[in-house]
Amino acid sequence: MAVLIIAGLDTGGGAGLKADIETVSALGEHPLPVLTSITYQNPSEVRGYHTLPPDVIRGQIRAVKESFEIRAVKIGMLSNGEIAKVVAEETEGLTRIFDPVIVSSTGAKLVDSVESVKTLIPGSIVTPNIPEAEALSGLKIRSVEDMKKAAKAIAEELGAEAVVITGGHLSYTDVLYCEGNFYEFPGRRVEGFTHGTGCVFSSALTAFLARGFELPEAVEKAKRFVEGSIRFSKDEAKAVNPLWELGRDAYRWRTKEELEKAVEELVKLGEKLNPYLPEVGTNFALATPFNEVFAVKGRIVRYGGTIKPVGPVELNASDHLRRALIKMREFYPEVRAVMNLRYSEELVEKAEKLGLTVSFYDRREEPEDVKRAERGTMEWGIESAVKRAEKRPDLIYHLGDWGKEPMVLIFGRSTREVLKTIRSLIQDIR
Repeated sequence: MAVLIIAGLDTGGGAGLKADIETVSALGEHPLPVLTSITYQNPSEVRGYHTLPPDVIRGQIRAVKESFEIRAVKIGMLSNGEIAKVVAEETEGLTRIFDPVIVSSTGAKLVDSVESVKTLIPGSIVTPNIPEAEALSGLKIRSVEDMKKAAKAIAEELGAEAVVITGGHLSYTDVLYCEGNFYEFPGRRVEGFTHGTGCVFSSALTAFLARGFELPEAVEKAKRFVEGSIRFSKDEAKAVNPLWELGRDAYRWRTKEELEKAVEELVKLGEKLNPYLPEVGTNFALATPFNEVFAVKGRIVRYGGTIKPVGPVELNASDHLRRALIKMREFYPEVRAVMNLRYSEELVEKAEKLGLTVSFYDRREEPEDVKRAERGTMEWGIESAVKRAEKRPDLIYHLGDWGKEPMVLIFGRSTREVLKTIRSLIQDIR
């Protein structure tokens, strides 16, 4: 099935037509991209834009309409009233999802007037964010109830078929007004880049509607898709990642394979490594670029005079090392691997002689509020050790506490680096 996309080009690659194409493709539909404007922008600013002539836009739309069965159309940046009129005429009768782009996320104006945007509202499913909804409805939005009032106003006064106001600027709750009914879609804050969220949401909604989902279910699915695109966004793009499911699965496979091979190498150190395993066992953890952490299920334990993994490598198999690694990556994102060993003075002294950066935290210094908080000790300890070292630690240790075994954590940029450190540490120690 084909989805028509009418939008502007973001030269920074974060929003606009590029994000629309990736979203529709990722959701299994065929995108038909029609260009309305070329923006000159990067993640920091929009320097300007050039609008294509109306006849050029009309010609693009007619070319694909004559050759494809179009199930739905997503409309984004229009620039001016002439373009809006052409698009309204050429998309008449299609299921039309309109993202009323008025200003960029950096504050640059992307349309000549709000009135131009209103041309496309009658008969469309409109997806404004809160500032756009305020501009279209003339109402101030400070709550979910205000969102409902604005959605109803846009539908009843401007003729929208339905209105979805996205709540990322307020409470992360989206509101849908359709056929006299309100629907709420609660959300939560997701860490990551948010540039392009409006484009991805409206394109995902269009794709789900093209696949036959009813509007409320399509809105729910589009919202969760956007949350994933934020969570798995990439630093280099400084924008959402519509291909997040593909990237996530690829990184998961590579990370799991790397750790499985590393565990095999670790087992070969069995007799030498056995004395350094804690009574509770050890584990080896590796993070994907998206902070998903793989480890050995059930840990690695002593087995006679050697060592043995209890279970396979799995996602989230070690909460202890996962939290340590994610906290370390807040300071040093290049760190991807960690392993824990039994604490010994000899091990720490050998690390210092090898020129490794060694740091520690003292559980006796742990603030009472952290002790009372569930699972707060590890994060506090890693942060304390990082600040004490004033540079990236290779090894962090603590001397234990009541009911807590003293432990050493060895960090590295890869499993290979951690293995190299371990081999160096246990060599020739008596």
